[in-house]
Amino acid sequence: MERSRPFRLSRFFSAASLAGIVAVTAALMWVYGELGMRQLVEHETRANVDLTRSLANMVWNKYRDYVIESDSMPTATMRADPRLAALHEDVTNQIGGLRLASFQVYNLRGTAVYSTDPTQVGIDRHDNPLIRAAASGQAQSFVTHRERFEALEGNIRDRHLLVAYLPLYGEIGGAIDGVVEVYSDVTELLAEQRRASWHVAGILMLALSLLYGFLYLIVRKAERIIGAQEDERAAREQQIRHQAYHDALTGLPNRMYFAERVEEAIAHAQRHDETLGLMFIDLDRFKIVNDSLGHDAGDALLVEVGRRLKDSLRKSDVLFRMGGDEFTVILPKIRDPEDAALVARRILSELSKPVRIHDHEIVAGASVGIAVCPGDGDRAETLVKHADAAMYEAKAAGRGRYTFFREEMNQ
Repeated sequence: MERSRPFRLSRFFSAASLAGIVAVTAALMWVYGELGMRQLVEHETRANVDLTRSLANMVWNKYRDYVIESDSMPTATMRADPRLAALHEDVTNQIGGLRLASFQVYNLRGTAVYSTDPTQVGIDRHDNPLIRAAASGQAQSFVTHRERFEALEGNIRDRHLLVAYLPLYGEIGGAIDGVVEVYSDVTELLAEQRRASWHVAGILMLALSLLYGFLYLIVRKAERIIGAQEDERAAREQQIRHQAYHDALTGLPNRMYFAERVEEAIAHAQRHDETLGLMFIDLDRFKIVNDSLGHDAGDALLVEVGRRLKDSLRKSDVLFRMGGDEFTVILPKIRDPEDAALVARRILSELSKPVRIHDHEIVAGASVGIAVCPGDGDRAETLVKHADAAMYEAKAAGRGRYTFFREEMNQ
């Protein structure tokens, strides 16, 4: 009986654990990155809000009229207004040294009334939803990447910028007078955050790997225990099967196994159009040995007879002990009855040799009956009955010989 492939617990655990470690690390890295990004945006937004309030407190009252009047100014007039230059000087003095790349102020109509980039002054962005949201009191922030950007210190490249649109209050608790647009350079902050993320990922991978190693040792130990138990169970099953299908004394297949194999052999012969022989063997002097020398001597004789019978057969032949001193042999793929006769002659020759049992030399001898399928029958029951009849004919003819079944034996 072919055993199924065993389940490899350690292999499954290794694959599942490694996949789990990668998935958990990736998920935590993503969460950590999202939380870090959110924290960065919130921190920079608060910083820009504080900056906006500081500018409003320090310079807004000086330029509030300019921002309000800008609603009706043409762009050229706005850019030529001396208050714009003064506002630029005050703003740059306040934001100098900060991580600001650009700073702009819009009036409530969405027109840029001030920008650190003078070319942006006068541009109408009333259709910008972020500016409209900030004008209604909702601060808006996000991080973007620019390959090229015109900043305070000049043209910058490949930078990450936090863009914030913030409402500008003329006074605390007062009305909104405008909107401030701030570009903060957060490239270094993001790089530092990524380095921290990889550092955290390394620590996490190390911790998970140590946990994996510890659990792997436990799983391997459990797998060995389960494997030993499975081997023991399989050995017990094999032993039980062997005991069920084999004779305890000689170790040969028994009557139960014969019943299965003879049916299979007949079916195989019929499918492949082959000739099958069945041999029925009965010892001639076994009862004398048992009665005169005892059952131990009889058992020893049966063991030796079984060995000699097995040595007399072809590799393809199968020997069975049916019980007592009766044996059967299945002879597959015989070309003609003479093949069976040749095997029978070898058997009789071997059994005619003396056997030493308990300081006694015994010649067991045997009578052999042979039936052939399909000529003498194509069913197991018929074939066994005809081989048995032929065996009794051999005994009646003087024993120590073999006889083929003939139809008149049924009369």
